Amino acid sequence: QRLITDRNHVMADRADHYLDEGGVFMAVGALHLPGNEGVIELLRKKGFTLSLVN
Repeated sequence: QRLITDRNHVMADRADHYLDEGGVFMAVGALHLPGNEGVIELLRKKGFTLSLVN
């Protein structure tokens, strides 16, 4: 769990700069998505709006 959670924080922090510039498509593995410390929630806490793409 620590490996996943720590990587989630690293990915969210690194993506922050690129997402601020806009026009970004970001894909991550399914294990990094759910929960309060998943990449989705971490980016939302940073103020980003995320949308599901089907």
